[in-house]
Amino acid sequence: MTKKSILISPLHHKELKKLSESNRLSYYKLVEEMIMYFKKTGIDPTDSKNESPSKGLKELDKRLVSFLKVQERDILKPMRQDIYENSKDQKQQIENVYTNLIEALNSLNGFGNNRRDRIIEEIANQEISIKKIEEQQLNLKSDLLREIIKQEKAIIEIYNLIQAQNESGFFNRIKNIFKNADKQTS
Repeated sequence: MTKKSILISPLHHKELKKLSESNRLSYYKLVEEMIMYFKKTGIDPTDSKNESPSKGLKELDKRLVSFLKVQERDILKPMRQDIYENSKDQKQQIENVYTNLIEALNSLNGFGNNRRDRIIEEIANQEISIKKIEEQQLNLKSDLLREIIKQEKAIIEIYNLIQAQNESGFFNRIKNIFKNADKQTS
């Protein structure tokens, strides 16, 4: 390793000394760590707008919560309402089918075999309709569950990426995405 000298003002030297002592690192090790930190995170040290990562994470957290609330309002709640209404309609259809079945069974008495066979066939068709309605309801519930699971996975992935932001510069990339999105929507 070759030693190199760095010229800094007395004020900055004093700050370097404080940082060195508080982090229990020698000057050269502290400077090396600073260099690697800026390289890993992508933070521009000359950008006076740079804020502490914790403040940025809080801002990102607020945006994430806002995003999730919008997803809940725009996707999950309407989907839940649609499933509820569909379920209600299907229950009414099933009740109608059962009413028709009871009427058909009651009318079987006094009819010939041909009429009875048609009524039995109608009953079988009604049972098939009931099964289709129940299957549709199950599919809607499955779709909602899959959507919720996808959202949970996305939240976990975003959380994991935020945790790794100091190593990959993720925080600045996300911050830029939101800045660009804000500019595009303005």
